[in-house]
Amino acid sequence: MKRINALTQTKLFLIIIVMILTAYQLWRIIAFINVYGGIEHDGGWMLSISRSLAETGAYTTLVSTIADPNVPGDINVDQKFDIQAADGRIWFFTGNGIGPASIVPDALVLKVFGSSFWALRAGPLIFFTLFLLLTAYLLYELAGIWAVILFNAYLFFYPHLSIFLSYEAMGEVPAMVYIIWAYLAFAAAMLKQQRRPLHFFLAGLVISLALNAKLITLWSISGILLWAGLLWLLGLIRRRPATPDLSAAQASAGDIAVDDPTRQVSFGELIWLGLGTASLVIVWELVHLVVLTRLTNFDLYLRHAQQRLTFILDDGSGVGLQIHSGPEFFWDKFFILSAVAHPARWVTAILFIAIFLGGLGLAWLWRRQPWRQNLLMPMWLGWLANTAWFVGLAKTGWPRHFWFGLVLAMILLCVIIVTLLRTGVRGQGATVNNQQSSIVNHQSSIGSRLPAVCGLLLLALVLWGFAVQPHVWGFFLPDAIVPYWHDKQVNNKYDASLPWIIIPRQAQTEVVNYIDQLPPEAHIYYPGQHKSAEIPPQTGRVQLPLNRREYLPPNPADIVLIGPSLISPWKDPAQRRDLLELVRRECPNPAVQNDYYMICPIKDNLPAE
Repeated sequence: MKRINALTQTKLFLIIIVMILTAYQLWRIIAFINVYGGIEHDGGWMLSISRSLAETGAYTTLVSTIADPNVPGDINVDQKFDIQAADGRIWFFTGNGIGPASIVPDALVLKVFGSSFWALRAGPLIFFTLFLLLTAYLLYELAGIWAVILFNAYLFFYPHLSIFLSYEAMGEVPAMVYIIWAYLAFAAAMLKQQRRPLHFFLAGLVISLALNAKLITLWSISGILLWAGLLWLLGLIRRRPATPDLSAAQASAGDIAVDDPTRQVSFGELIWLGLGTASLVIVWELVHLVVLTRLTNFDLYLRHAQQRLTFILDDGSGVGLQIHSGPEFFWDKFFILSAVAHPARWVTAILFIAIFLGGLGLAWLWRRQPWRQNLLMPMWLGWLANTAWFVGLAKTGWPRHFWFGLVLAMILLCVIIVTLLRTGVRGQGATVNNQQSSIVNHQSSIGSRLPAVCGLLLLALVLWGFAVQPHVWGFFLPDAIVPYWHDKQVNNKYDASLPWIIIPRQAQTEVVNYIDQLPPEAHIYYPGQHKSAEIPPQTGRVQLPLNRREYLPPNPADIVLIGPSLISPWKDPAQRRDLLELVRRECPNPAVQNDYYMICPIKDNLPAE
């Protein structure tokens, strides 16, 4: 009884630690959002779909991209094919890889709480909380509470990984929640013997949620499919009879034989895993088919499907035409791992080798612990697939596209470092208790210290990386970190760095307040391709391309909204200066102007007769 009480108290203590760490991470983020939480363009696209879905039941954007209101579908301002509703809203926006597994939860939040600023932030923050809790559970199962603490230290010292994406509706954090959940679901399915096909199907269903949230998760969840396939092949080689099912506790304790079914996958189970993985993808495509065919016709649906396929193959994946090429580009992408390591490339190289070899080493160490091994290997293979794709194929070099790989690298490092230290300490203790003085025991003592030495070396490199991070040592992030991020973004060779554009909340509030006072019949236009997609979800007003103006009746309150894509201080200074000069020449009498936005009333800026 005393032992049970002690275990209960220990678990309660660990839960309290995790909750305190999670609460602090959220508190730090919310304090930052309150000042710098202006919605960013890509997140605005997705929130506009969520708001449209919540308010009208239609999966449409609040940004129009087609000039002619009289056609159901056409090439848009970005030279892509879209299908539009009568008011210009776009059905199933083709220019993104984010799906309803990310957008629908945000829509439910907006349906319940309305569309205030904090309601728009609530969905992403809820997912970020789930990400912190699920990752803490995963880390605890693999390496214990110290791995959880080290992971939270990573988020503290590298806020560019969490501060931005945690409150933006870009799909990364929801997708990461599904990825971690999928790893856990697969490892749990491997421990089952009763109804195993059902558990494999459910694990595949979670994988499908990840794909449905963001297509780029393919690389992360591919680790599950690769590991399952490898276990199936190994099972074909062994061909040994099964043994009784084991619980997670028994498996974690190492009470398992090499030929246990918890280490085997049958061909039928692979099929069920594949069916689960494909399920939501197929259902979502059927929704496209039914809705778009009823709205227009089958030919336009096919054009829409072809446009989405083109996006998958070419826009960022690297399967299509490369924008950059050559060894220098590959090395630059490889060393983006320094975003969670150290500016010195040799440190990054050592940590990469540590993750690569450490993952293989832990797979061997946990060969009789299927729960841990089946958690670790899909994650390690997913990280490796992320890295191979990003370094070898990704044509943009955007760090945000490698966010999943960076997070998996952090998790693996935490597990490897803590496990090495624990293994070394246990091994050394066992050797010290041995009073024999033979040469064999002396060599064993040296070998037992090796994991601890390696763990301490890796920990020292990680702590060195922590120590050189500027502007992160306060309880909350200081204002000085924003211009620091500005400079890093300008100096980065590739767009969409981490973080991307940080917009002060007040800069958007001025614009939103002005638009809220416009009459309902007034039109809000954007010039060329320069949409400010972050404003519509805050106003509920559809934003139109400027060349649509010739089809619509003019209104004295019509405006052109000029946003961060033209005048943001995050742009290269010389480029921004030239763009500002051009904008001021076209709009000499703005109604609202700040560092990020300009509202240009059309009637006040027409050329003199």
